[in-house]
Amino acid sequence: MDPSTDTSSAVARFKQCISQLPHITTDQPGVGGEIKAVPEHFQVEEMLPYAASGEGEHLYVTLRRKGWNTTDVAAALAEPFGLKTRDIGWGGRKDKQAISTQTFSLPMPLRNDLAAAEAQLAQLPFDILAVQRHGNKIKTGHVAANRFRIVLSGVGPEALAPASAIADQLRQRGLPNFYGEQRFGIGMGNLDRAMALIRRQRPARGAQETFWVSVLQSALFNVWLSERMARGDYATILQGDVAQKTDTGGLFTVDDPAEAADRFTRRALVYTGPIYGHKMMPAAEPAAAFEERVLTDYGLTRDLFKRLRAPGSRRRAILHLDDLHIAPDPDGLRLTFTLPPGAYATIVLREFTRPPFLLNEKSDKQDGL
Repeated sequence: MDPSTDTSSAVARFKQCISQLPHITTDQPGVGGEIKAVPEHFQVEEMLPYAASGEGEHLYVTLRRKGWNTTDVAAALAEPFGLKTRDIGWGGRKDKQAISTQTFSLPMPLRNDLAAAEAQLAQLPFDILAVQRHGNKIKTGHVAANRFRIVLSGVGPEALAPASAIADQLRQRGLPNFYGEQRFGIGMGNLDRAMALIRRQRPARGAQETFWVSVLQSALFNVWLSERMARGDYATILQGDVAQKTDTGGLFTVDDPAEAADRFTRRALVYTGPIYGHKMMPAAEPAAAFEERVLTDYGLTRDLFKRLRAPGSRRRAILHLDDLHIAPDPDGLRLTFTLPPGAYATIVLREFTRPPFLLNEKSDKQDGL
């Protein structure tokens, strides 16, 4: 982007797109309702990709909490053992205004008595569910999935039938894997910060600026997927798409659309969208033209992300919600489902609520909500 270019129009367009993301169940009426009327209405359990071995110099502490953000939990775990917050490991951030179950790791030499450590942990304001030893620290991204149990309140028994119809269509069509609005901050202010960073014409510095770059990448992905849906290509594999195998996660470029379409129908693969960066696996033509057009429409170039030191990646465009279930609840409707890390439960819920989407929440950086 030319530093003299006015970025305000680009920011306005980003915000308009993100606030008006398309739905995949448009032929079904929404049911309204509210989520997070109380924290108990939003429950999430983080699943690790491996179990604690019972041996090693790290302590895996699985706990349940309410009204705490992830970094504050880490600080509370560190204090009794004289550790720093940075010593505590976790896989991803979880919602503060919710009931969240998550595993943290603490460095704990073998000479330290496990029973004594458990006694100290029991004094903390959390429900300690398990304490086990393991050989490594939990690092960011060490998450297999997030299981959700969410109550949609403010709806009556008559909402069950239309909600069930929406769930049926989501199981059949899959869910567009958009980034949720909460990623972009209050008033989508993180987009303003990201574009201001671009105007400075220098690499991103520190965790905060790196996050702002990721916000820009997320907005561009949402634009790309919105435009693909508008073209009618949501359920179509294109020549040149970068596809992902659903069993191994391997990426490849589609050169035989007919063969890929059969595997796509069988859910053996999904197509992916661009998280723009200088190391991103590029699509081939003609799919590449659509990815390039998103950048040029917003006055951006691939060289920008090299200057920002943003490597980029691919993000699967469609999520399959095979375990999505709807049931009556005394407070409305209860939804249960599982999402991979980085996916947003609010994107599932907006298919049911439609505008206005009522989210009773204070700002808190999240993953997988």
